[in-house]
Amino acid sequence: MRAYLPLSSADIALFLRSKTIPVSKLYAPTIKYLTDNNDHDDEEIEYMLSLLAANDAMNLVSGNQKIGTLLALEIESKEIAVEGSDSITLVGDLVWDRVECLFTSVLDEEGDIELTWYATQEIEDQLALISSGNK
Repeated sequence: MRAYLPLSSADIALFLRSKTIPVSKLYAPTIKYLTDNNDHDDEEIEYMLSLLAANDAMNLVSGNQKIGTLLALEIESKEIAVEGSDSITLVGDLVWDRVECLFTSVLDEEGDIELTWYATQEIEDQLALISSGNK
């Protein structure tokens, strides 16, 4: 199951180093979410959930140059403790091996969230750019 985790860039850097992190909520296509959005295909569902996470990610940063960060993850059903309406909680800590990619989120001229995708091997470099004030 694809899931999305909004985290600050500093928290992602810590997660990258430690390879494990406790999390309380991951946005995911739960049964309730799929039922409520049955007029959308899988790709649209993933995009909608990534935007929910991106909105939370934008709220984690302050300043004029707001760049939110979130991780896309692949979670196995045996790792899920509870399913909510649009999110899941895990049985234990999240491990880095579950990370599929990084998204950055910024607001475009119209005020809409724009997502940019980065492969796992690009995450460390992208975090360094964000922390230096560049994107």
